[in-house]
Amino acid sequence: MTVETVSEAIVARLADEGVRFIFGVPGGECNLDVIAAAEKQGLRFILTRTETSAAIMACVASEISGAPGVAMTTRGPGLAAASNGVAYADLDRAAMLLIADGYEDDQGYISHQRIDQTAILAPMLRASSNLRGADPIEEVDRLLNAATGNPPGPAYLEVAGSFIRRPGKAAPGGRVSSAIAKPDQAALAEARSLIASARRPILLAGLQARSPDAAAALRAFVDATGCPVLATYKAKGVISENTPPGLGLYANGVPEQPLIGSADLIILYGFDPVEGPPQVWRYGSIPSVELTNHAFDDPLFTPTVSVIGDITASIGALGDAADASGWPPAELAQRKDQLWAAAQIFTGDGISPAALVRAAQRALPGDSRVTIDAGAHMLPVLHSWRCDAPNLSLISRGLSTMGFAIPAAIAASLVDPDRTTVAFTGDGGAMMCLGELGTAIQNGATPLVVVFNDSSLTLIGSKQRRRQLAPAGVDFSHTDFAQVASGFGWHARRVTEEGELAGAFAEALASGRPALIDVEINPESYDALILAIRG
Repeated sequence: MTVETVSEAIVARLADEGVRFIFGVPGGECNLDVIAAAEKQGLRFILTRTETSAAIMACVASEISGAPGVAMTTRGPGLAAASNGVAYADLDRAAMLLIADGYEDDQGYISHQRIDQTAILAPMLRASSNLRGADPIEEVDRLLNAATGNPPGPAYLEVAGSFIRRPGKAAPGGRVSSAIAKPDQAALAEARSLIASARRPILLAGLQARSPDAAAALRAFVDATGCPVLATYKAKGVISENTPPGLGLYANGVPEQPLIGSADLIILYGFDPVEGPPQVWRYGSIPSVELTNHAFDDPLFTPTVSVIGDITASIGALGDAADASGWPPAELAQRKDQLWAAAQIFTGDGISPAALVRAAQRALPGDSRVTIDAGAHMLPVLHSWRCDAPNLSLISRGLSTMGFAIPAAIAASLVDPDRTTVAFTGDGGAMMCLGELGTAIQNGATPLVVVFNDSSLTLIGSKQRRRQLAPAGVDFSHTDFAQVASGFGWHARRVTEEGELAGAFAEALASGRPALIDVEINPESYDALILAIRG
């Protein structure tokens, strides 16, 4: 691969790391050098409509592929607009490199668009660089090591023309990545003792369990022990939810309380407190063993034993000590049925959220990947949709940002084009990123977007009602999303009757284009659904 400039050397290094896409909205400075280098090195630059979406797409590309995600913006407003996506990378633990324009050392007289970009992002960053160091590739490797570390997250590279237009050369060899620390043996022995004394252990799998190695180690442990598993929203699918041990979801909610409360040990496997709702831990009376790759700045609670280090090594060392014989299969099957029944709440009139999810399950391939926006609609989707593998269900949980599902689905469709990708979004989340429908058309992405359209911020409205406040500030004017999508060139259909859903899904799948189904939802069942799942 021929390299002539530092910008080309940087992009070549990213290609070595498995990066295939750079997402962004360019300005007129160094962004153009990076785009030219990407074209030369065989990477695709994806012109997005917003910088926030570019950062989210980069993060999702990383979550699916395992390679670092890369986003790029211009300085000033471009960088500032990307900050929500950087926050996603931080709190949802996604390895992402953000590249932005900076100023030259001799441009101190310029105040136009000058803000301290590193300072804006600093609380969220794992590392940053402005390439003033001697070796630019060493600097990029340092950033990539930080972004892919424990926990993974965002790193920031600020570039100026005189630094990236210099002659450059390809770096020999690959990046030497940081290894995860080995588990502490004393803590491991203490954990082994606790696990050996339990007969009804239950395992709560978190986002660290999504890596291929961690998921494989977990499945081997479950195969050997029969230990039942609940997964957090981001870990959904690390154990197939279509097998007996894959019981369902942990959300610190109502449905799983009786099950967890009847356990005699809780094993937290890759469980990150960033996923938990802002509520007190409910199970302090039950002994607990934590297996985590790293410690936490804000732990949810203090476990009985914490084993910090490579979770795959930790769980591999504990399998022969575990005994889950206190869980009769019939009991687990009954409890699993109860868990999955919690979201099955239907209304008599119109289309209930549960009915829409049921129709999607019947119509879509079982190995579809779903992306889910923040909002009330996420509850029937997450608690009804079953996954057989990690990262087939993508959601913003640590940040819980709206406006996630559509850009996430576009990125997923680009990275994994042979798989059906479905975005489930509320109307509020959709309106935050409708411009990205053009990104999909322009770049050949073919996601299916399902809009739960009730013209309201329903989850916030439910909280408002529970506080007995007057309804205000949570309702939207009517929007015909199908008409909007059609204007972008999407296959689009609006659905107002439940009997139309099967045909709408069949048409969308057969269209060969990105497709949007705008479904008029009866929100009547949401309050009961929220109460049943969250309490």
